[in-house]
Amino acid sequence: MNLERVSNEDKLELCRKYYLGGFALLPFLWLVNVLWFFREAFVAPPYGEQPLLRRYVRRSALGVGLWGVGLGAWVGVFQSRRATWGALGDYLAFTLPLGTP
Repeated sequence: MNLERVSNEDKLELCRKYYLGGFALLPFLWLVNVLWFFREAFVAPPYGEQPLLRRYVRRSALGVGLWGVGLGAWVGVFQSRRATWGALGDYLAFTLPLGTP
């Protein structure tokens, strides 16, 4: 979609939908929201809907950042401690390792 052809009200509505969609455990929508609407929110000349658009873009960026930190922490803990969790670690693993840790 070319954002230059869309009205400012429609841009705000689409940005809001992506922002709310991120709360449905879809943080990828927040990332798309930030990448897609960053110029409209912070670079484009001022217009009436821009303050709300900026709010949605900032909150989407915060959500993506928190999800990234959380996912990174989980990966680090899982990779370093899976073997000590015994059967639970094996059940959480996608592939079961063979042999002893």
